[in-house]
Amino acid sequence: MKIRSRLLMASLILFLAIQALAQVSLKNKPRVVPGELVIKFKRDVVVANMLGSLGEAGVVNVSTTPQLFCVKGKVAPGRDIEQVLAQCRAQANVEYAEPNYRLYAIAAPPVFPNDADFSQLYGMHQSNDNDIDAPEAWELTTGSSNIIVGVIDTGIDYDHEDLKANIWINPGESGGGKENNNIDDDNNGYKDDYRGWNFIYKTNDPYDDNDHGTHCSGTVGGVGNNGKGVAGVNWTVKLMALKFLGSDGSGGTAEAAEAIVYATDNGAKVLSNSWGGGEASQVLRDAIQYAHDRGVLFIAASGNDSKNTDTSSNYPSNYEVPNVVSVAANDNGDNISSFSNYGRRTVDLSAPGSNIYSTRPLSRYQRLSGTSMATPHVAGAAALVMSRFPGITSSQVIVRLLGGVDRKSQFLGKMVSGGRLNVRNAMSTNPMIALTTDWSNTTNTAGPYAVSTKAVDDQSIARVRLIYQLNGATSDTLNMAAGAADTYSANIPGQALNTTINYMVLATDNAGNRTLGPTYSFKISNEPDPGDGGGCCGQAAMALEGMQGPARYAVELPLNIAFLLLPVALLRRWRKK
Repeated sequence: MKIRSRLLMASLILFLAIQALAQVSLKNKPRVVPGELVIKFKRDVVVANMLGSLGEAGVVNVSTTPQLFCVKGKVAPGRDIEQVLAQCRAQANVEYAEPNYRLYAIAAPPVFPNDADFSQLYGMHQSNDNDIDAPEAWELTTGSSNIIVGVIDTGIDYDHEDLKANIWINPGESGGGKENNNIDDDNNGYKDDYRGWNFIYKTNDPYDDNDHGTHCSGTVGGVGNNGKGVAGVNWTVKLMALKFLGSDGSGGTAEAAEAIVYATDNGAKVLSNSWGGGEASQVLRDAIQYAHDRGVLFIAASGNDSKNTDTSSNYPSNYEVPNVVSVAANDNGDNISSFSNYGRRTVDLSAPGSNIYSTRPLSRYQRLSGTSMATPHVAGAAALVMSRFPGITSSQVIVRLLGGVDRKSQFLGKMVSGGRLNVRNAMSTNPMIALTTDWSNTTNTAGPYAVSTKAVDDQSIARVRLIYQLNGATSDTLNMAAGAADTYSANIPGQALNTTINYMVLATDNAGNRTLGPTYSFKISNEPDPGDGGGCCGQAAMALEGMQGPARYAVELPLNIAFLLLPVALLRRWRKK
């Protein structure tokens, strides 16, 4: 049994590695295998009887594929392949002869922009791959001018060389002199708001007099491939300038709430919020709910106090509104930044936030650190996902962002997803799984232990199953019932004290692609909860057909090998049903 398990594990790891091999461009690649050719005989011919004639034509080292009536051979030394092919084709019993063409896995290579300082953007790309895989995502899309991101901050330098082309212009207040005619041409309650609004002074000039908002904007949507400065997560996007923080970096909740409502009413689909503080504010929560009710995402910094926001709240990132995504910061080694807040239940994912290079007013550039810098990476990723999947809901974007993270041990127990943003993974066409119930230890022996999850796909989800194991031995699977908003649920029956329950979700889409979610674990016990936050073992979500994610997943598999192998065996059973 041990040998069989090892073989299964070796096969799975090999499959993962093969699926993740770098795929290359065919340009300037060899077209044929040098000196090799393929000959097919007519079906009424005994292939073995024809080998002598092939030798006379100059074919040696022959191997056969009898099912196809084909042979592969090499050109004899000193012979010309074109002459050999011609002699083979001239034989009456030969149907065709051709070179042994070389084949390659085909995919567009990662797309790198020509921006002068792109090499300084480790969050987008670096050699150790502790990054968000932006170039890999740019194979699929570099953004869309149809997506508006509201940057609620200190304003934006709307004339910056690397931002100007991506600044949102209000179509109802621009052209024909509308920009400054002192008339509310679009009847939205704001006169001449042709490039956003200043909520402090109630003017149409949201210029950044602090640096902070401009820096965040460059990460969301610095113009890409223009030969200047940086590239944002989106090369093309519309940045709505919403200034509620003054030159000293402070502002009020009333102004913040107004900015949220303005952005929502004027077409923004993502709000980037690199700010926080104060107590829980009902008006701010109401504004965030207003945005949620209209399908707008609210991406929020988790804060820079090095604290656990599960026990010490940070606002607005702690508001329990479904569109809020709370973002921690990490450094270029994929370590949580020393200043970053964290929280197993209240912080969703991490993104690069230490020593981030981006835009600064007056067409300059600078480095800043903070969860403020991490937040626009996620806001930008949300916008990029929207450009890839037009019509996607804000809830589905969240599932893709959290389900596509690179899960690593340093993030487990510190945030809901247990990982760092990977925007390429967020665009997978395999099922995406996120927000699975993360049970803590409990003394409840009666059960049931309700588990819910969210699963989305670029087409449709066909089936979701919950796999669970008791004390590392007996196991079972449950069909998860579909509910509203891509939610699926099932109940694990009650268990005796001292039972350890491991569980994971397996989702299948209508094309038959499968994704295996992370492993979760809890115990029926009064022992303190280990607080592992989304997985006993740190397993990355894996697509079982056309694996998603890079080859590193193969070496980050859970230590609980027996449980990992369980779905492999169960898949065989399910295919028979």
